[in-house]
Amino acid sequence: MKSDFIMQPPHPETEWSSCTGYSESAVLIERIIDVSLKDASICTGPDYMYYMTGTTDGSSLQVWTSADLQSWTGPVAVWSMEQEGTWQKESEGLSGICAPEIHYVKGKFWITYGLSQGGTGLLQSFSASVKGPYQDMGRITADGQDASLFEDEDGVVYWIYSNGQIAKMNADMNGLEETPRMVEVQPWKVAGREDHPSYIGNLQVGSYGAFLYKRDGYYYMFCADALKRMGSDGVDTFVAVSQSIYGPYSRRYLALPHGGQISLFTGPDNQLYASFTGCGSYSSVEHYPSVVPMSFGGPGFIRPIEGAVLEKGAVGSLKPVADFLIRDPHISTGPDGTYYLTGTSDKPHRNFWDRNNQLHLWSSLDLKEWNHVAKVWDLSENGTWENNIYENPCLWAPEMIYLYGTFWITYSLQGGGTGMIKSISGQAEGPYIDMGRMTNTDIDSSLFQDEDGQVYFVWQDGKIARMKKDMTGFAEDPSKLLSSDGQRVGYEGAFIVKYKGKYILGAAEWNGDKRVDGTYDLMYAVADDLYGPYTPRRLAVPHGGHGTMFIDHNGNLMSTFFGNDRTAPFRTRVGIVLLQAEEDGAGLCITPCNE
Repeated sequence: MKSDFIMQPPHPETEWSSCTGYSESAVLIERIIDVSLKDASICTGPDYMYYMTGTTDGSSLQVWTSADLQSWTGPVAVWSMEQEGTWQKESEGLSGICAPEIHYVKGKFWITYGLSQGGTGLLQSFSASVKGPYQDMGRITADGQDASLFEDEDGVVYWIYSNGQIAKMNADMNGLEETPRMVEVQPWKVAGREDHPSYIGNLQVGSYGAFLYKRDGYYYMFCADALKRMGSDGVDTFVAVSQSIYGPYSRRYLALPHGGQISLFTGPDNQLYASFTGCGSYSSVEHYPSVVPMSFGGPGFIRPIEGAVLEKGAVGSLKPVADFLIRDPHISTGPDGTYYLTGTSDKPHRNFWDRNNQLHLWSSLDLKEWNHVAKVWDLSENGTWENNIYENPCLWAPEMIYLYGTFWITYSLQGGGTGMIKSISGQAEGPYIDMGRMTNTDIDSSLFQDEDGQVYFVWQDGKIARMKKDMTGFAEDPSKLLSSDGQRVGYEGAFIVKYKGKYILGAAEWNGDKRVDGTYDLMYAVADDLYGPYTPRRLAVPHGGHGTMFIDHNGNLMSTFFGNDRTAPFRTRVGIVLLQAEEDGAGLCITPCNE
């Protein structure tokens, strides 16, 4: 754990900063009841029982009960706005109750809630039972559609609601002692990116569903917000941290993917849990309540335990196929059917960003068992022009192809520039000769051979040029492939593969925000002709980023994967995703599928 995590943005692919962690025994979380329930809230009672409520259709409040967080009884209706409400009936167009939360504070059960037309209120149980009867404590705020209670260690109770609003309550618990103030978080501070909207725009924890938790002297303010990771409809849970209840609070960070509005409580064995309702189509419990154990990566850093898989689908439960570290993996097929894998290596210094100047190659017959073939290139030993440009060049994103009876590998350099090497033995292990510099700038180069035998150099964000027959350079001026709406398919990692008679242009793009809490996704566009027009881009592989597509021995379309964002299933290991490609009105609809 880095001590500056809660103030400075970590590089997203580092394991210590991940939101979701990899575990070989990880399992998909499941719903705890078969009832669609929004804004699920759970508290621990004085009798070692757990109590849950949440938003249901209508104007009544319902509570479920469990002794183990697995088997639940209920619901029991504990209060009806139509029968027992007071101030709630004053506004025209009476509507339902929003986001009720259940709390056990000062030896009593309380239920906070909001109204869909605006305003928040509080109920107090007359008895020691969660079933009530409940006393209506009146309107607490005129605004907001959700509310929560927080009791500090000194016994003072605070009203928490909306986008991080906070105010001290009076001793009678029927109003506020002060005007609510919004918790303001620190903006991201990233050198050279001070004007990027991802870093300057988030001065609040989130949009709604504020919940405050305290542990080891840190206050954790949670809120829900739509980030559009993976371009999806999901709502994530963010948190900001402070050592003072009113702040200043840290910059916010994503704490629970697809969590939406949550509550935290202590469960069996003193384990901390978050209760939530799966928000969005990628959630494994979409629209249903669940609980997930939470863990701490260090002071102020909270996240789900590594054993919890929160995202459904083939990618959410994806496992690496090898245990060596790699980025930007690329798989191609040799003339004898052997699969070859290469990618950005961390050799020789176990660092992807510092003098990693070696190009390594692995082989497999079945895409499952991978064997190291050789170190086929080393800039410190074999480099020519590269060493004249950079004092300590880094070799990035190599890709291999078999053409004209031998193997060719393209690669790029940190800082810009692409090159190519050729095996002079016809064997994948080489030896290789330097074919020189292909481009003076840009990165992420790839080779594509069309059915007519023509070979094309593709790089960066969709730039393309036809190669000379002798592969010594370009036979035409480069051009750039764009979608029909004028948008690039992605900002790096461009490649082309032909499948079912269609040209698929793929590239990596950050969605949600860049290098913070967003996702590094593999995007694609499709065309009938190599130079287009290409369809508007779509998502192929969530978290796929700079992977590349290839066709296996059975004619299946596949994609490589390595994990480069905080919510990827794993980081800097090679994975393989089976893809489904079905023709539709937009060319091909490409999605991951379960094997």
